[in-house]
Amino acid sequence: MSASGPPSAGQDEADNGFVKTATSSAASAGRHRTKTLLPTWVTSHFNFNDLKVVFRCWVAVWVAVLLVLIDPVLQNFGISTFFAGIVLYITPPAGTLTVYLFGSLSLLLGMCLAWAWGLLSMKAAFAARPDADTQALLSSLQQQAATIANQTGQPAAAVAQQLVYEGHMLDARVVVVFFVMSCAFIYVLARLRYANSKLILLQLFGTIVTDVFILSGPILTKFNATLAQVLVKPGAVGVGLGAACSVLIFPRSTSSVVLSQMEQLTRLLDTPLRMTRQFLNDDGTSSGNDAQSSKAAVIGMLKAMEPGLAFLPLDFSRGRWNSEDIKSLYIKIREATAASLFLIDFHVARVSTAARAKKLAHSRNADSKTPQDEKSVSEVVGSALSDRTEISSLVEALKSPEESSVRPELVSTLRDTTANILQTTSQATVLAAEAIHIVNTNRWLIGEQQKSRLNAIVSELGELRASLEAARATCITETNDGVIRAHAELFDEHGQLRNRNHMHPLALNGIILSMVLEERIIGAASSMESVLEHVAQLLQLRTEQRIWLPSRIRYAFTWLTSDNSTVAAPASSTVAAVDPDDMRHHTEEVQRRLKLVRKGIRDPALGPVKRQGALTKAIVGAYNWLFNPGGIYALRIVVVTIALSIPAVLPSTAGLFYREKGIWAVIMSQTCLLLYMADFTFSLLCRGAGTVIGGVIALVAWYAGSGDGTGNAYGLGATTAVASLVLIWCRIFLPVAFLQACVMAGATFVLIIGFSWDQYHITSYGLPGLGYTAFWKRLVTVLIGFAAAFIVQIFPKPPSATRYVCKTLANHVRTLNDHYALLVSQWGHPRPQGPTPAAAAAAEKMTLKVAETLLELTGPIALLRVEVSSLPFDQSILTRVREKCNVMNQCLGKLLVLSSTLPKHLQERLAQTAGLVDNQSVANLMSVLAIVETSLRTGSPLPQRLPVPLVETCFLNWFVHHERAELSIDLVRSEDYRRYCVAVSCYLRLLSVVDDLVEDLKGTVGETHVVHAWEHAV
Repeated sequence: MSASGPPSAGQDEADNGFVKTATSSAASAGRHRTKTLLPTWVTSHFNFNDLKVVFRCWVAVWVAVLLVLIDPVLQNFGISTFFAGIVLYITPPAGTLTVYLFGSLSLLLGMCLAWAWGLLSMKAAFAARPDADTQALLSSLQQQAATIANQTGQPAAAVAQQLVYEGHMLDARVVVVFFVMSCAFIYVLARLRYANSKLILLQLFGTIVTDVFILSGPILTKFNATLAQVLVKPGAVGVGLGAACSVLIFPRSTSSVVLSQMEQLTRLLDTPLRMTRQFLNDDGTSSGNDAQSSKAAVIGMLKAMEPGLAFLPLDFSRGRWNSEDIKSLYIKIREATAASLFLIDFHVARVSTAARAKKLAHSRNADSKTPQDEKSVSEVVGSALSDRTEISSLVEALKSPEESSVRPELVSTLRDTTANILQTTSQATVLAAEAIHIVNTNRWLIGEQQKSRLNAIVSELGELRASLEAARATCITETNDGVIRAHAELFDEHGQLRNRNHMHPLALNGIILSMVLEERIIGAASSMESVLEHVAQLLQLRTEQRIWLPSRIRYAFTWLTSDNSTVAAPASSTVAAVDPDDMRHHTEEVQRRLKLVRKGIRDPALGPVKRQGALTKAIVGAYNWLFNPGGIYALRIVVVTIALSIPAVLPSTAGLFYREKGIWAVIMSQTCLLLYMADFTFSLLCRGAGTVIGGVIALVAWYAGSGDGTGNAYGLGATTAVASLVLIWCRIFLPVAFLQACVMAGATFVLIIGFSWDQYHITSYGLPGLGYTAFWKRLVTVLIGFAAAFIVQIFPKPPSATRYVCKTLANHVRTLNDHYALLVSQWGHPRPQGPTPAAAAAAEKMTLKVAETLLELTGPIALLRVEVSSLPFDQSILTRVREKCNVMNQCLGKLLVLSSTLPKHLQERLAQTAGLVDNQSVANLMSVLAIVETSLRTGSPLPQRLPVPLVETCFLNWFVHHERAELSIDLVRSEDYRRYCVAVSCYLRLLSVVDDLVEDLKGTVGETHVVHAWEHAV
């Protein structure tokens, strides 16, 4: 800006059994692999660590299947012995013991709560029927059983059991109580799942056990306290098998998993360095997709580390580093990750800006080739649209520094001056990752070779850190000198700009590009330097392996005996960096200011706020709670449960329902229902495919192991071992989108094997049959469940995933508007304490959080291709909106960081030259974001006349108020000037992205409030 001339324009997966881990996939995203015929989820996991996980899970699942073939176990557990295998397919012991136990205990808690509630329901239901009526029904049952037994020669007890299952004891009063209490419990579980996704296992298994009571309870002759035991006992055994395998077979602590993820994340940090070298060498091998995928991989890895970090204080492990050491290292790596993401954004901006400039240039050329008579007609027809010609005339001015044409000698200079620091930083990532790997893989005993290698790494870390520090200083000096030499004709003998009053807007693009790129490279190198220093200090501080106990008790004791409300940093954190207590304080302060920004302060002159009455608020609140998406979801589950359970309590259909295993249809319909239509549609496809695939594998395993006989335990033991290996591999390593298909395949497999074995090895009424017969009944009931779920899902109105994504993006736009208001509120304000790194760290943390939530929309947006929606938004436009929100978040985050670190005089200069805090500029940007938010939320068209392009407004503001560029050689050499250029680039990129967003939305939803040229109107 005033220091750099007129603005050249803006820069354009939990590691547990149930939730798929994103660790391996995220790490592999940043590497180049040799192309093979096999998919990556097969080829990328033939390594020692992944094979250990597969073996552990396979042993647990296979043993669970073998329990079905062991007769004493089968007779004790009953016909649902196979349920242990289903539990393990849903929650395989693929992660650490702590995380596995958390999910499994949630599962057991759900089953036990449902069991307890079912017993209360049974007690209440049987109490609703008088004893006299119960005795009369029992007498009638005995008489009818005796009569049929005399006629058929069957045992009277077997006949009586059959009559019970056919509904002889059914009573409307009992049925009503069972239905009311069970459906109330199912509703509460569904609301809990909606409120907290971590309770999905509790809701799933609690609902399944409740189904047993609602379907079997009304037909019983008396109170049966062990009714749910048929599922709870094998379920608990499945959990026990998983826990035992987690402890006995290649056990892995939480700290080991987190360190492994840190190693992979550290290796990923080399990707932006490689892309920068490719850009400077102009080899054209990097693309926008590479940059976007690398960015998604880094953010996904950060997200995948969160569960492990949360459980670190409860970790019991042996190793060199404890949980506090690992957390302190994570803080350093997270800072390096933020710097690397900032460097990746540079390459994302290059590609997006080039595409935008090419598009506008093409539009301008097309307009220039349009015949005059056609152009006059198009002007009339295009009166309802923005003046594209006016926009395309700014194509050169809208080029960002990242894509502007720069002098060849400048590119050569940047390539030469940054080569050493880029190479040294890459070596630093490799060495840091190697140190973490050796520490993590030698937890119990460490050989002499590894010990000597660690000792050598300590010295190498110090040498490399010194080399990196020297390379950083050399890079700064040489780059600045090279930039000045490349633009020597712009400066006079006194180091001032020549002809400042008539400087072309693009004349200083090369300087801005150099400063922006230099600052981002220096930031990545500096953060990696801190990582090297911290790793070296940890290696020097912790020299021996030892057993580390959970630290939660020690934290509590320290908190009780400390004067502070938080625990001080561990002794190993000797690097002078951000104080965690200070960072927490600034994080809370940032959140407090954000709340003030969102709520605002009412002018007392306007009088008191009119508030709703208590009754009105209660009615509105109750209505919103009952009929919000979670409430509708819970109601749908209750409706489909009642609809499919009615045949089980009708005397004419109760026997058929039990024999044909109608409970499968009920469970399938309940688990198919999801919050939004796109998820539901994809779920149906996945579950259907999983059922067929699992059934085919089960039939192959059954007939290969038993032939046409009644079952061969040894043959089935062999065939199920192979089949289980295939299924558990798919369950662990297939992409998370296919999780439901994998679970359904595994559940169908063990269910068909289990019931086929039950047919001739246990006495029970209503067994589904052998082999193909069991599979056919399974398939039919699954299809019935699909049909019922589909009907309930689409009536009265199908829940739109498109609307959900639009509202979520609208909420993010509002959040970004709040962040912008916070930026304007604190930009240029005096800071008596000087630069505040803690406040900058808090801003970076807030930015990463928004980036993670935006990344979570990738899956829902991808599923929109299978949804039909009445909204004008499709998958393509919503993907672009999400990407632009991500760019705005990165720009605002960096500006918030600079508001805490950039010197006040440079902040004021930027505010004056670019109008960053100018009322008109702020009002323009806020109003545009507010209108964009409304359009996303409602699908309404945008007004034709908006204060866009914002970049043009910024240019005009500079030309009107300042008219000349202010730059000197001394300023180019200044470290603060580099950050100032970054601030210029971020602010202009923010404006440019908002302009692009408005243009994209207008192309989708259209324009309204159109100003017509009436003299041309027809």
